[in-house]
Amino acid sequence: MPYKNSALLMVLAVLAVAVLAGHQTVPPMDRDESRFAQASRQMVESGDLVTIRFQDELRAKKPAGIYWLQSASAAVFGTDDIAAYRLPSLLAMLLTVLGTYRLARTLYKPPRAILAAAACGGTLLVFVEAHLAKTDSVLMLLCLVQQYGLMRIYQAWQHGRRLAFNSYLWVWVPMAAAILVKGPVAPLLALTTVAALSIWHRNGRWLRMLRAGRGLLILAGVTLPWAILVTLATDGAFLDIAFRGDFVAKVQSGQESHGAPVGTYLLLAGLLLWPASLLIPRAAAQIPLLLRHVESRFLLAWVVPFWVLIEFVPTKLPHYPMPVLPALVVLLVCAVDAPLAGAAKGGMRTVARRWLALAVEAAMLACGPLMAAAVIWAALTYGGVTGGRAFTFAMLAALMAGLVLWQSVIWHRSGGIAPLSRVLAAGLAFHLIVVAGLIPSLSQVHLARAIDAGIAGSGPAPAAIAAAGLHEPSLVFTLGRDLLLVEGGEAALFLAEAPDGLAIVEGRQQQDFLDMAAKVGLALSTPRQIEGFNMSKGKDVLIFLYRADKFDPNSING
Repeated sequence: MPYKNSALLMVLAVLAVAVLAGHQTVPPMDRDESRFAQASRQMVESGDLVTIRFQDELRAKKPAGIYWLQSASAAVFGTDDIAAYRLPSLLAMLLTVLGTYRLARTLYKPPRAILAAAACGGTLLVFVEAHLAKTDSVLMLLCLVQQYGLMRIYQAWQHGRRLAFNSYLWVWVPMAAAILVKGPVAPLLALTTVAALSIWHRNGRWLRMLRAGRGLLILAGVTLPWAILVTLATDGAFLDIAFRGDFVAKVQSGQESHGAPVGTYLLLAGLLLWPASLLIPRAAAQIPLLLRHVESRFLLAWVVPFWVLIEFVPTKLPHYPMPVLPALVVLLVCAVDAPLAGAAKGGMRTVARRWLALAVEAAMLACGPLMAAAVIWAALTYGGVTGGRAFTFAMLAALMAGLVLWQSVIWHRSGGIAPLSRVLAAGLAFHLIVVAGLIPSLSQVHLARAIDAGIAGSGPAPAAIAAAGLHEPSLVFTLGRDLLLVEGGEAALFLAEAPDGLAIVEGRQQQDFLDMAAKVGLALSTPRQIEGFNMSKGKDVLIFLYRADKFDPNSING
């Protein structure tokens, strides 16, 4: 047992070091991360733990829970570094990996449980989200704790065991915390799970063990105080915007151009779960066997209904499957030594199953080369002035993707934990190289960092700054909440009134800026130019840094 504990601790340590490296190198990302971080910074600076604001605008997108966690981290580690706001996501990821191990131990012996934990932390989706100051890693952890508590109740009912009277708290307390982090996602997950199990057994009497009356009181006691305070502070505007402007908008249509058809997550599963997605075809063939066992049946009820639900939600974002990902990874590990479905000879149905399984497994194997090609393309397209460094990281990542493919083929032929462990290790190395090395080297896409460096190199620090056309949250986080977000003509008026200021003018706003400067007689110094790519809008941009040209009478002779 000490050996197994050491292996688990090593997995956690490697993941922690890998993510911390990215925390230090990746600049603030648009748009959600920078919005969360800036709002949390303002919470620290203002001391207002109730109302959430981005600059002077009410930010009614998510409840206050995640801002409390990020502001607490920033209060300890400093408010200026984006890494401080990312720490809650890292801690949540590590605890999720630990919880995944505990979940897997209900089905497997320690070696496979450790493999499940490593697969969870090493999937592309989980690893990337652990680098971002957002809600999703924390939500995944809270959903895992909630569902584990629910599974214990279901196990007790199925095996005829008695549980401690307070076992229901492991369902309702994390659910309440999850509501404070991201609204109704956790209750929806619990609802889809218990509905699926009750329909399967045609029996809902086991739900009495949840103590729903007490549970609802816990939810009210945890969530209502803040809800009442924010309602009073904003005259009801916060909850109204949060419900109608965010939640309902996502359910009714694809919000902010993030719509996609039903089946999108299924098609993207190979990439989102990579490299653990290699196990999908063989695990799918084991579903009839999984349905016979209490624990794996619960995991299927955890994953399948919620996955179907998010497929039908018009708004599609990559992180939506995260609440079910720990359970999904545990289910995938059942395929470590499983054979491919079907057979090479036999009836038509048997042979067809074989060829379908081979085709899906080939698609999973192709995800590695596809990602390698994508990172090389990104380095060549957006490397900019650091293109050489970006290309070096891209080639190292491609090498790791090749190693994943090689070990995946070995596993395909012989099965076993050893080659699959090497697949996961090489996949983690790929993620580390891409996130901590390649992404920071794509100078074309990090506009806020380039603008900040351009301002520092263009003369004395400006007394005030206005931005016209480029209003990305990363720019606000980098330059401070006092950054004025204006249009082109307004930026010229700003410089006329604040001659010691600086105007950041996006190319599409330049003509309006120059026209207004001419009208008010504003003399301008030669601007500094910055080229880049705005990822949020998918457009190439040209940025001009303007200062007023001050008249110096001492420079005139005579």
